[in-house]
Formats: sequence, structure tokens, C-alpha cells
Amino acid sequence: MRHLRLLSLAPLFLAAACSSPAAAPQVASLASAAPSASAPASAPARPQLRLDTSDTESSRLFTAYDDCLVAHGVKVNPVDQAGPAGPGRRLDQSGEPKSAYVACQYKLPLQPPELDEDKNPNYAAQWNDNVKCLRAHGMMVRVTKPGEWTWDSSDTVVPDNESELEHTCTLEAFGHGSK
Repeated sequence: MRHLRLLSLAPLFLAAACSSPAAAPQVASLASAAPSASAPASAPARPQLRLDTSDTESSRLFTAYDDCLVAHGVKVNPVDQAGPAGPGRRLDQSGEPKSAYVACQYKLPLQPPELDEDKNPNYAAQWNDNVKCLRAHGMMVRVTKPGEWTWDSSDTVVPDNESELEHTCTLEAFGHGSK
């Protein structure tokens, strides 16, 4: 639909581009000093994840962030065996050097705004809906606080499709799925 709107405006843009230039209107201007050389350049916008961001795209964005950290001096720990996320490098979690985290901050992906308690006034209620959805799909969990849940007991069998259920329920609870 967005492309259709843009296409319907194309004749207007073409007509404007082909017409003779209009005389510039006379306006008063204020004299001002040139921009200061010490003014900080605006940092690039951080990548914004969406609820429907694919695992591949999310992985690509976080890998770019990790690559930046490593390039700026964060140590890579040896990996003896694959972890729950699969094989790959594991970065040192000490937070050092701090300069690397400052330099790479603009590459750290932002979580979807729907999952940000400060941006979503309905977050707590939607989190409760998320947990209800998980329970309806057989995951015996309960809310500990908005944004967190825990298993009902320590001997709960974790379903093989846990991450798929979590993704489905997140989409449903936060407004991007069928209710």
C-alpha cells in the first residue's frame, strides 16, 4: 500500500521536476556564527529490532555489534564446546575495555519498543497475557515480575519447541498476532 501511495504522487514530482524554477522569495535572514568545530557530530541511530525481526536478521545485527567490540579490544574467550545458542565465540563479560563499549554503543540493537517497559504503558498487562499464552500451550510458568517468568517447579519438562512458543506468544500478547 505504501508503494501505491508513492506511485500515485510520482506525476506530481515529475511535473515539478520538469517545470521552470520559480524565483526565490526574498526573506530576511539573521547573521549567525559558523558552527563550532567542537560541536559533537550526531551518532548514527542504533538498529531497531521489531517483534517480527527474524532470527537471521537479529543474529546479523548482534554479530556486527560483537565484531565492533572485538575490533575495539574486547577479549574473545576460548570455546571448548557449543553452548545453548550453538557454536561460536564468547566475548569476555568483564565490561572492559570500557572504551570499546562506548565506541560500539551505536551498533547495539534496541529491543522492540513494545517490549520496553518505559515506552509501552500496557507492558505489564501484555506480559501477563504472554504468560497466559505460554500456559495455554503447555508451558507451566508463572510471572515473577513484568518481563520475567519462572517454571512452576524444578522438575518441569521443557518442551522441545520452547523458543517457538515464546516467539508466538510474544507476538500474540504484544499485539501482532491473532487473539
